[in-house]
Amino acid sequence: MGTEETKDSIEDLIVKPQTTIYQGVVLPNLVVRIKALFFDVCVMLIVFTATALLIDSFGDISDFSKGFILIFMFYLYDPLLTSLTGSTLGHKLMKLKVRRYEQPERKISIWQAFVRFFIKGVLGWISFLTVTGTRHKRAIHDLASGSIILYDKQ
Repeated sequence: MGTEETKDSIEDLIVKPQTTIYQGVVLPNLVVRIKALFFDVCVMLIVFTATALLIDSFGDISDFSKGFILIFMFYLYDPLLTSLTGSTLGHKLMKLKVRRYEQPERKISIWQAFVRFFIKGVLGWISFLTVTGTRHKRAIHDLASGSIILYDKQ
């Protein structure tokens, strides 16, 4: 009988994914977060392409102005959407939301969103890989900005 109990426990660990719960909400794993990021990158490529074509249709605009507009868009996409709506389009697709760690019912501020975006940009994949090593599945950019990624109950 002891062997059966041990076997069931091992099967539970292998078959059932480990879930982490924070204040009653299941936290997304690294794969879900990477899927959201991939979707956001695709959205940004589409938006960049459409914007570049739109700018070109206006005619004689300096390369500096074109670059400024595109870079401005890139640096605002994540922080603005995250602070105003609580999620980027990729987060929405994966049913995720970014919240304040200490107050998960509240969205993060624009400043927290910029810190989060900057750290994520500087560290890249290194930041994401730390998700698996923290208690509440927080990446370095979440730790630095005081944020946490939660599943959206809606």
